[in-house]
Parts: sequence; C-alpha cells; structure tokens
Amino acid sequence: MITKVKVREIKPNPFQARKGYDRESVKALADEIKAVGLWSGALRGRRRDGKVELCFGHRRLEAVKLLGWPEVEVDVVELSDEEMATQSLIENLQRQGLNDVEKAEGIVALVSQLKKTKRFDDSAAVQEVAAKLGLSVAWTKELMRIAGFDESSKAEIRGGRIAGRTALEASRIGGPEMIKVAAEKKLPVHTLTAIGQKIGEISDAEVRERIKKKVLKGEVVSPEEIQKKAREMTGRRQTDTPPDLIVVIGRWT
Repeated sequence: MITKVKVREIKPNPFQARKGYDRESVKALADEIKAVGLWSGALRGRRRDGKVELCFGHRRLEAVKLLGWPEVEVDVVELSDEEMATQSLIENLQRQGLNDVEKAEGIVALVSQLKKTKRFDDSAAVQEVAAKLGLSVAWTKELMRIAGFDESSKAEIRGGRIAGRTALEASRIGGPEMIKVAAEKKLPVHTLTAIGQKIGEISDAEVRERIKKKVLKGEVVSPEEIQKKAREMTGRRQTDTPPDLIVVIGRWT
C-alpha cells in the first residue's frame, strides 16, 4: 500500500548489497526528481518496530534527503527476509549497476538467508539464487569467490581499477599479489589466462617458481616474456648442472 512516511522514520535494508553511493549520481538523481517527481512504487519497504525498513530505493531516498523532503511515498507491503534480500539485489542489478564486490557480498548474504530459512544445502541455495538473478550457476559461484577476497583486493575492484572477472583470473595465478599487479599494469583477462598457461607449461619446478616470483613482482607481465625467460633459465641450469657421478666414473673406466 502506498503510504506517506516521514523520511526520518525510514531505516535501510539490513540485507542491502550496496555499501556506498556516488555523490555525483545522487545529485543528478535529486535534480531529476525535483524536475519530474517520484513515480509510484519507487520506494518499497516493510513495517518493523514502528519504522519502515526500506527494501529498495536507497539511492532515491538519499536524493530525497538531499532535496530536504520531510516525507516521501513508500509502497509498504509484507516482506520476508528472503524477499527483502532478493528484491533489493535484483532492483540494484537492474537499475544502478553494483560493483562486483557488492554483487558478491549480496549473493553470499542471500545464499546464507536461503540456507537458514529454507534449509537448503549450499548447492540448492546457489542454484535458487542464480535462477532468481538470471545468472548462470557457474558465474554465481565465481562471484561468491570475490566475497572471500582480502580487503586490498576488494578495494581494487570497488575503485574500478580492475573488474571482478579479471581479478578472479589474476587470483588463480597468485592471489592478492597478482590482483595488485594486474590492476597496476591494466592486464586484460586473456593476457592473464595466457600468463597462467605459460607458467604451467614450465616443466622445471625451480625455473617455474623463479618465473612466478618475477610475475608477482610485476617484472614479467607478458606470455612472450615468460616463455623467453623460461628458455634462458632452463638453458643456464642445464649448462651449470654438474655431470652425474656415475657417468663420470663410467668415462674414467
């Protein structure tokens, strides 16, 4: 039911994926609302403890606050925790794109909610969330991996210095260190995939480890360089390796 609610009585969604708002985009939205107003159902929420807990419309609420409105219309309906999490995440994905960290953390929260309320196991919960969001199960699982990244890696994604998919590929090569290198060097996904393949093709374990250390320091950041360095190091090792004692004795005799 559409109800006028005092702005100060509106609380944020506890399952909200978005952690921050771009000030410029909120200002632009406020100017738009001032010019054309808010459409019916732009904000949705539920009653909780004498307040209205917002399901979605947080950016619009921030814009309304910027305009100094004392009250705003909210579509107040009965919503379960699961519906609060799902509708908020879907609405955010469809309207103002979340960054991949926000998507990941929102999905993890929703999976956790389904496991709690519906007694789903991990697999069933992930499949349910993927279906609700219109994502593949494989990509949903990949996004969930991002939620487990350390804070420095998440900061690179939040800041737009590296995309989530690129960070995932970098992580497979060398965790947070490689994510940092990939962000600094602006390495695309296909280059990272090739780097990982070239490192894996090095048969000499010692050479492979030395090359990988150079990659994680940002000293070698192309598949061609890796191949060249590997050939040079392998050649030197073969030259420097002392002859087998049995072979030497055999020659003497």
